[in-house]
Amino acid sequence: MLQRGVRRRISAVIVAAIGAVGLIGCQGPDLSGRADDIGAVLSAKPGVEDVKTQYQNGFDSGRSITYIVKMAAGATTAQSVEVAAALDQETGDEFDLYDQDLRLLLSGRVVEISDLTSSDIMADRASHLLALSSELSVSRLEWRQASEQTTFDDALELSETQEDIFGMVDAVRAELGSEQFELRARDSAMTEWDVAFPYSELAQSRLETAVEPHLGQIEKVAIDDSQVSRLSVVVPDGVDVVSRLRGIIERIDSADARPWEFDWALGSDPTGAIDPSTRGSVNVGGCEYNEDPDRQMTSAAQTTQDQLRRIYDTCS
Repeated sequence: MLQRGVRRRISAVIVAAIGAVGLIGCQGPDLSGRADDIGAVLSAKPGVEDVKTQYQNGFDSGRSITYIVKMAAGATTAQSVEVAAALDQETGDEFDLYDQDLRLLLSGRVVEISDLTSSDIMADRASHLLALSSELSVSRLEWRQASEQTTFDDALELSETQEDIFGMVDAVRAELGSEQFELRARDSAMTEWDVAFPYSELAQSRLETAVEPHLGQIEKVAIDDSQVSRLSVVVPDGVDVVSRLRGIIERIDSADARPWEFDWALGSDPTGAIDPSTRGSVNVGGCEYNEDPDRQMTSAAQTTQDQLRRIYDTCS
């Protein structure tokens, strides 16, 4: 009969071995060879100049396959879409647990599609993004299809654009209709925009009129459910700074608006260096603040913030 201590050691070894097998099983089989085969299929497609395959299957890196496809000069949109369709077909069920990325390198622009759902979206998304890339002066377009296991929305990101934001929004609406996603972009003035779609044309028209006098001062705009949820501005200092900030708030606000966040800083350029001690904020129509208790503010900024909060939030 085995003694108790020996039995315990053997049991521990068995448990450890089972755990190791379980971990290896979670990692899944090595599909790098199959990933290379798919790369070869894409390489043979008309209009393709070069294909790079990136395969990962590890505990730290996770599971992903990425194809970087350089299209030849003169390659057509249809040929690029055919590459994306071939990737949908070739991945099949084998890569259902993998994040799948396709990066199309075209003349002067990049179209990237990241699919975290394994739902064969490459051809459909490529068709829309390529149409947008032809219409807009944008060097990079990226679509990210979010996993259903996360709280993130699908997202379209437009980078290094020379367009005005409202022209971009019109083009995106025309191409993607009433789909639900988030548009992230910087306009020609380097203002950061986060726009949740669908976004109504009526709400856009009203906002365009409201912000037009202040476009050179806006740092960031966030829009949710066709309403501004956050607006950040940078304005020059002066004795009339409170009245100028009030003017911006009242152009954006409306009688039926939900609470929204307005914040500001003092400076001459929204794209330049900003002194964080001049920043202030007000929750217009609400009373929700998530503030850093250690943040330092100038006395003038504190006074401005106190005045605007007394007028516009509902805390008192």
